[in-house]
Amino acid sequence: MKLRLATPGPTEVPQRLLLAGAREIIHHRSTEMEQLIHEISGGLPPLFGTASPVYTIASSGTGAMEAAVANCFSAGDEVLVVSNGYFGERFQAICASYGLVVHVVESDWGTSADPERVAAAYREHPAIRGAFVVYSETSTGALNDVEAIGRIFRDTDVITVVDAISGLLVHPLEMDAWGLDVVLAASHKGFMLPPGLAFVALSDKAWTAVERSTGPNYYWSFERLRHFYPMSSSSPAVSLLLALHESLKMLGEEGTDTFRARHAVLGKAAERGLLKLGFSTFVQAPHRRSHVITAALAPEGIDTGRLLKTLSTSYGVTMTGGQAHLKGRLIRVGHVGAADSLDLIGIFGALEMALLDLGHTFTPGSGVGEIIRTFHEEGR
Repeated sequence: MKLRLATPGPTEVPQRLLLAGAREIIHHRSTEMEQLIHEISGGLPPLFGTASPVYTIASSGTGAMEAAVANCFSAGDEVLVVSNGYFGERFQAICASYGLVVHVVESDWGTSADPERVAAAYREHPAIRGAFVVYSETSTGALNDVEAIGRIFRDTDVITVVDAISGLLVHPLEMDAWGLDVVLAASHKGFMLPPGLAFVALSDKAWTAVERSTGPNYYWSFERLRHFYPMSSSSPAVSLLLALHESLKMLGEEGTDTFRARHAVLGKAAERGLLKLGFSTFVQAPHRRSHVITAALAPEGIDTGRLLKTLSTSYGVTMTGGQAHLKGRLIRVGHVGAADSLDLIGIFGALEMALLDLGHTFTPGSGVGEIIRTFHEEGR
């Protein structure tokens, strides 16, 4: 059975990148590695919208989140966490584990955070040293306005930390222009790679916070990253760096505007297809929906746990469900990275067959037909 991923990460890895990562290992202090890292280091900053270096760590995205806390803050510091989903809650947990005093601006899952409420929270807690926000909240499919939130803190001493792990590349992000201080990303989303690399970009203001911080760190040390840059501060994930080098070439060939337009159409088509099958969109206007995934509540009588198991065991399709209180009620169709129109058509073909297996009543082909119609209308 052929396996297919329709998840927000890890994503399908194109054969070109698999082959790049499968080549013979090179030594991480060799001349060849120096040239490779030089080209990678030149290719990353424009994708973050920054003139600053982007540091690469052998880590998951969560590692980058923890590194931001460990390097920029000290125990007892007050911080603000904007939370509207699972990964906002993860920021809360990491901050608490490092002894920070956490003030939470909480929004319902499936909604976008309101920048006015963030500004109000800052007025209420003027001593905060940091503000944390997730750009694309993959637990719900909601997108947060990090540009507006960045403006709140731009001319202050507050460090704005953005988890752009899934949102980078798929949505515009201009770190310098938007006044963002720490931007985090990872390899297994828009970069189309396996998990294992994390990326961190820091503003001058963030470096001031790093120098002030008394928090413990070693492997996560930003100072060590800066000292060894552009080379790695420890043994790097060589195979993933070889694949990343090729990924940057692929992204350059497609162009960021085309890449983003492709994801916008994938999101539109997935939403229309799900509605035709009796699902309801989880993120409703005026809240902003991410183009990384499409999250939808299942039709009455459909348990998404059974649906996802049927997709996996009978059709080889891995799709994710709801987290926490949404488990059993929500599906999340991932369409990030290398996904294209034919991928989505195939995924929805499997989804329709699984729904028929579970006894759901609908017109077979209606979801797939809506997707084809959307791509035709959009000229893709």
